[in-house]
Amino acid sequence: MIRIALFNHKGGVGKTTLTVNIADALSDLGKKVLIVDADPQCNVTSFYLNEPQLEKLLGESGEDGASSTIWSALKPVVEGRGDVAPIAYWNVPNGVSLLPGDVLLSDYEEELPTAWTECFARRQRGYSVTTALSRLVTTTATEVGADVVMYDVGPNVGALNRVVLLDCDLFITPVAADLFSLRALSTVGRSVAKWIIDWQTIRSLAAPDDRDAIFLGKPKYGGYITSAFKIHSGANAANPHALWEKKIAPRVRDRVVNVLGAVDWDLAPSYTGGNKLGQVKNFHSLAPKAQEKGVGIGKLRGHVNPGHYETVDDAKETFQHLAKEIIKRAGI
Repeated sequence: MIRIALFNHKGGVGKTTLTVNIADALSDLGKKVLIVDADPQCNVTSFYLNEPQLEKLLGESGEDGASSTIWSALKPVVEGRGDVAPIAYWNVPNGVSLLPGDVLLSDYEEELPTAWTECFARRQRGYSVTTALSRLVTTTATEVGADVVMYDVGPNVGALNRVVLLDCDLFITPVAADLFSLRALSTVGRSVAKWIIDWQTIRSLAAPDDRDAIFLGKPKYGGYITSAFKIHSGANAANPHALWEKKIAPRVRDRVVNVLGAVDWDLAPSYTGGNKLGQVKNFHSLAPKAQEKGVGIGKLRGHVNPGHYETVDDAKETFQHLAKEIIKRAGI
């Protein structure tokens, strides 16, 4: 089982859209996928579930004994009343499974800095809280029989994303055609490198039994995906993506690959064809239509005007290409 996150400090780069559609494509290729909504904004959960389902789910999640969301599972650990509680996963379209998110995940995140400090002091509670989400995912992925776990995360370098990234085997950076998305790569590289270094210190201090029970904390870089979900006008608006492409590859090399390589070159493998995984174009109205139907863009035949079928098929081919490249790079 491989754990993957699409991670960029900058918002609006299409992380949730990419996660849903890559999961759909991986499923088409015969891989069992579990999506974990680790973003308190719950974007991927709201993609698959309708409003009445969400109201019921989130309304019950804070009650003792609830089994509805990730917060329901983590609450006993945060409150010091027990280990991770079992919760139900959802079967969503195309054979994908979902661990639903919760706005109350922010309560878990508030506990993580203290737990992180306790890990350095070799305290059991620190290990327990820090790795609680990982234990939940392991249990659920085993139950589902998942080949791939895909974390959906928020656009920040906070404590919650730290434990998610350290639980991953591979992370991928979506990059949009704008200056802020590009600049955010510096934060991504520095943050992930520091998290890995700190966690290796924690592991070195831990007793052997504790070290065996906590995650490895060495996510490898899987490359980047350029997305055109948003097009910005400007002085060179005639072909903005071609211009940005020339800037992205060297920035990824300098600010992510080389920074991780300075920690451990195993974290920054060399890929045939370079670090770029692929490119996703702007599918305009098809992306919101896919969310309305709760399916991947490539599954919209029969849901949209036949005039859009060529674009739907193009989307299916695009995400299949990405999924195949991820399978290759992750060694699934």
